[in-house]
Amino acid sequence: MSDVRESVLPGQVRAAQLLLFALAFTGMVVVLARSGGLTSYGLGDMMAPWLFVWVCALLALTYGGRARGGVRITTIVLLLFMLLPTVSRLSGADAPLEFLDAGLRIALGAPALVLLFLNQSRDWFERER
Repeated sequence: MSDVRESVLPGQVRAAQLLLFALAFTGMVVVLARSGGLTSYGLGDMMAPWLFVWVCALLALTYGGRARGGVRITTIVLLLFMLLPTVSRLSGADAPLEFLDAGLRIALGAPALVLLFLNQSRDWFERER
């Protein structure tokens, strides 16, 4: 484990944090844009993967100070639960908005997941307090 004792957030962790915030904001915009013509079942089906994203964004708020390895692992697991069904949803998209919805989750979620797997990110979350 490298010597990570400074209080400055590493670039990889900061980039993952910003990607999660951007993904959460994008999710709110997409849900508001698509919610007009949907039934309550359709709205719930559309919002289910975005709930994982919003929880990840809330966890990302703690990356600067209090977060430990469990927060990183929880974020990784939630992103996996969001990304795996999204890939199948992307291939079965009928409307352009469905394709955009799934594509945005993949385009912003996959890089955040990769950044959290890097050694520098792991070292940041496992550092001495």
